[in-house]
Amino acid sequence: MDREIDLSREPEINRPGNGPNQRQPSTQKASREQRLVAGRNYAYFLSQAEFETLKDIGRFRTVAADDLMRIRYEGNQSDNRQDLRSLQDQGLISRRTIWTGGHSSQFTVLVLTRKGKSLLEQSAQEMGPQRVYAGFVKPREVFHDAAIYRMYHAEAAKIERAGGRIRRVVLDYELKERVYRPLAKARAKGAAPGSEKYVRRQAEIARQNQLKVVGGKIPLPDLRIEYDTAACAGAHVDLELATHHYRGASLRAKAEAGFKLYAPQGSLGGSTPYDPEHVAQIFSF
Repeated sequence: MDREIDLSREPEINRPGNGPNQRQPSTQKASREQRLVAGRNYAYFLSQAEFETLKDIGRFRTVAADDLMRIRYEGNQSDNRQDLRSLQDQGLISRRTIWTGGHSSQFTVLVLTRKGKSLLEQSAQEMGPQRVYAGFVKPREVFHDAAIYRMYHAEAAKIERAGGRIRRVVLDYELKERVYRPLAKARAKGAAPGSEKYVRRQAEIARQNQLKVVGGKIPLPDLRIEYDTAACAGAHVDLELATHHYRGASLRAKAEAGFKLYAPQGSLGGSTPYDPEHVAQIFSF
């Protein structure tokens, strides 16, 4: 029997052991039983598995459909198809197919709708401080942004093998707000770029966000993972997706900023213009 769940209180979908960003242990599958999730202005039928899928799509903004099926659903096409159909039919997610080579090659990505984003944002106890996003990015950024989900899982596996527990992820959108807004205010108050006042303020903003000033700028990573170590100490790692657009100077700046660099498998060979000095520092995924 379906039970009503009021997410304005303590959601039934938030069970012990499922913190804001805790991944489901491989031995403990998320429930596939749908329940009524209802609030003041909404009502949906969702399983815990569907809710976890919403969280994955929302916190990374753009996720490739194939990656979601392979990683979250461990290759189970039936469960994946059933959940995505349910979420799409209820207006919580949207999908878009991009043709990459005529009509013979296609790339499908998933994003939250405004309704899906609103549902997660009203699940404060389940999401904690995790920010979520809705809507499609610019077409030229889709491939890059979708690859961040795969990069995350490559690094998350290493963190968890070392006994760490992931608390949340921070995309560059959020970091840009933290950095660019106060810099814009400094300029508005008369601190011209390059001036002593501006340089001091820039260094202060970088320290506040645990970033560095490199070459007069504050490089921002594509993704920050915040986690607790096995010793329960707070930590983070900044990840950068090195694409074929990178040149030596860009790569050096990211490396000097302390970012951990990742690149899709096979992208380091051939005519890829990576700086040979830094290729050894790039992890493949």
